[in-house]
Amino acid sequence: MKTFKSIFATIVMVGLISLGLTACNQTAHQKKTNTANSQKVVKPDTLNMSKDTLAMRVQQKTMQEVQKQQARIEKEAIAVVKQTNKAMKLIYTGNAKKAEAALDTALENTKTLLKRHPDDALVPVDISVKVQELMTTIPQVNRTVKMAKEEMNKGNYQVAAGLLNSLKSEIDMTTVNLPLGGYPDGLKQALKLLKKKKTNQTQQILAGLMNSLVINQVIFPLPVIRAQVMLDESQIMFNKKQDKSKVTNLLKNADYQLKLAQALGYGNFDKEYAEISKDIANAKESVKNGSATTGTFDKLIKKTRDFKNRIVKDVKGISSQKK
Repeated sequence: MKTFKSIFATIVMVGLISLGLTACNQTAHQKKTNTANSQKVVKPDTLNMSKDTLAMRVQQKTMQEVQKQQARIEKEAIAVVKQTNKAMKLIYTGNAKKAEAALDTALENTKTLLKRHPDDALVPVDISVKVQELMTTIPQVNRTVKMAKEEMNKGNYQVAAGLLNSLKSEIDMTTVNLPLGGYPDGLKQALKLLKKKKTNQTQQILAGLMNSLVINQVIFPLPVIRAQVMLDESQIMFNKKQDKSKVTNLLKNADYQLKLAQALGYGNFDKEYAEISKDIANAKESVKNGSATTGTFDKLIKKTRDFKNRIVKDVKGISSQKK
């Protein structure tokens, strides 16, 4: 497990996020069909690109996502939280005047943010990233799920939870956000109380503001990102007119990664998995018979990228919570 260090270390927050590995409204017939289909999928023996290259390109795509989020972080938002925290410490040590100055600074920064983001309810303050990489196969995933079900039937819920919790291959991106809606008013209220020397009440208001920071967690499934990398590489090989078998083998590997993502429960019963798999099969056939073009790969790559963005958005909606 790899962890990217948070760029803002003033606050430490822990959110417990759990993701169901099966859909609540899934029928028994769907479960049986999905398992049967998954077990028929055979992982290709070769990849036709080095594991180091694959790992490096997956990391590059990961960092692109991180950098997008980092670019949204506002220095004024960081200052607001730092000054709020500073004021709490100053009040505790009896420095009320300095605490007032800190709250004044925080309030000014919120005014700047409100002018810059009149329509935004949340402004990012901090981002941290954790990568949990799982090298597995679809049959191994199915065996683990079966074991978890058996433990559940025995009433061993914690054992089952541990087994299911191990079935993660993902990038967890956690963002701490400043709520612009209520934070400025809270600062104004705290300032009024502090000027009246009501330090205990001021502390309570400031503690409430710190607890009002909103945590969003977005999960990027690594198998889907690997599939994207493999599709990119297959297009590169195709454009370089390399051996057709190498191109089709990369397409097979991309298809396997998407099926692995589905087995792990990322967008588990999304019909687009089957659609992309069919498109990959068509692309393999067109490469073999010589009818493939760069456009064939462009459409496939775009469809996979759009799919990834959509299921990531779905997970984000599930995992937003307020601290």
